[in-house]
Amino acid sequence: MQPVLKLGITPWNPQAGLTLAVLLTFGPRWLPITALAILVSEVLIRHGSPASGLVLGYAIWVATGYGALATFLRRQGLDTPIRDSRSAAKFAGVTAAATLVIAAGYGVLFIAAGLLASGHSSNSLPSLWIGDLTGILTLTPLLIYGREWPAALRLLRGRIWEALAQLMALLLTLWIAFGLSATDQLHLFYPLFVPVIWIALRWGVAGSILSTLIIQIGLIVGAQEQSNAPPLLDLQFLMLTLSLTALLLGAVVTERAAAATDRQRAEARLRERDTALARAMRFAVAGELASALAHELNQPITALVSYLRASEIMASSGGTGDERLADTLKKAVQEAIRASEVLRRLRNFYQGNSGKRRPVNLGSLCEAASVSFRDRLQRGGARLVTRVDASLPKVSAAATQIEIVLHNLLSNAIDAVAHVPADVRLIEVDGSQVGNAVVLRVEDSGPGIAEDIADRLFEPFMTSKPDGMGLGLAISRSLIRAGGGELSFETSRHGGAAFIVRLPIESEQADAHE
Repeated sequence: MQPVLKLGITPWNPQAGLTLAVLLTFGPRWLPITALAILVSEVLIRHGSPASGLVLGYAIWVATGYGALATFLRRQGLDTPIRDSRSAAKFAGVTAAATLVIAAGYGVLFIAAGLLASGHSSNSLPSLWIGDLTGILTLTPLLIYGREWPAALRLLRGRIWEALAQLMALLLTLWIAFGLSATDQLHLFYPLFVPVIWIALRWGVAGSILSTLIIQIGLIVGAQEQSNAPPLLDLQFLMLTLSLTALLLGAVVTERAAAATDRQRAEARLRERDTALARAMRFAVAGELASALAHELNQPITALVSYLRASEIMASSGGTGDERLADTLKKAVQEAIRASEVLRRLRNFYQGNSGKRRPVNLGSLCEAASVSFRDRLQRGGARLVTRVDASLPKVSAAATQIEIVLHNLLSNAIDAVAHVPADVRLIEVDGSQVGNAVVLRVEDSGPGIAEDIADRLFEPFMTSKPDGMGLGLAISRSLIRAGGGELSFETSRHGGAAFIVRLPIESEQADAHE
């Protein structure tokens, strides 16, 4: 386990990983400091002469080699934490090639100085190369993660028992490797891959590299205490294999975790989009809804005023005992309640409190919708035929949302039939039960939907109207789907468009039907 001819050949060389991490972090301007550090270490540790050409040449060669490696890695964007398998493979491949060149040049310097025979160089070169490469693969990625250590510590506190169990697994496998008597201990080292893989799957690159660092230290300490330690090169290859496994597997886990996070964010954005569409619907259809609400309010308020005036006339004429007065006041109260109900629904609509699902009678909603469009149908010369049987099972839905969808579909149908001759302006609303759902068809005899936009009909901002916003159908589908239903489109048998609303039957009625 001793260095060969004091060439600095050890099972792994952490100084190589530290040197590269410094150059990656601070850039080439630290190259002179790196060369000086190498020179000082040669003088203090191996007692070389600072004036020796060999020591100076070694310091300059190694510093220049790692400086070039760091520059290349920075240009490739590999000076940041490794988060995918491609970056990990590129980092390992480039580092392996660079350290091989550095090790070869290092050996040439000693051969040129006459301190190392060329025959010995073939034995020492692989050990020097693997030692530097293992040191870089073990330390450099971990040090690059330095800025993320606080976040990692916070995560560690939340999973402390799992981390302790993994540490105990590492220590147990190290004890198995060195605690059991065996003539060939090398085969006892391979259980070390088990905790490394476990940690990599749970913690990604940072955790897996940290586990190999612990193993590297444990292997060196254990080997120093053993008289029958494995050969240096065999131990180096084991350490290198562990480091590569940890780096590549950890990168794959980190990459997949990032992909999963991206998917979750995309799903969250989709949910936010649906929410925004539902909110936009309330404002986009506010103008059209206002006219319908004004019509609904106009009738009860007009009737209320008439009843109150009649009551006033009857009361002023001394007819306090007139039975018609009580009946008239009763009708006035009913109309006031009706107007109050309309206002309550309007308030819930704007406050977003209309999403509570409850049993809804589609026949009543369709009848109310046809009444609200009566004047507009007359002005447009269109005919509306409603065939929704009141005996249909109730659906589980938010009444106000279904009203919004019906209003939008009928409004679109009226606009569509305006482009055909008056004698064929027909709109039909049919309702039927299909399985555990009620299907509502709203179709017209208009010109239909152009083929180039049919596939994108329900996309936001897709419209064929010159003054349309393209939100009505998109948000109508969102509202129907939010209630567990579906809104689809097909060509009408009248040549126009047919929109099919499918809504689930209210659960109690569905059970009774079955």
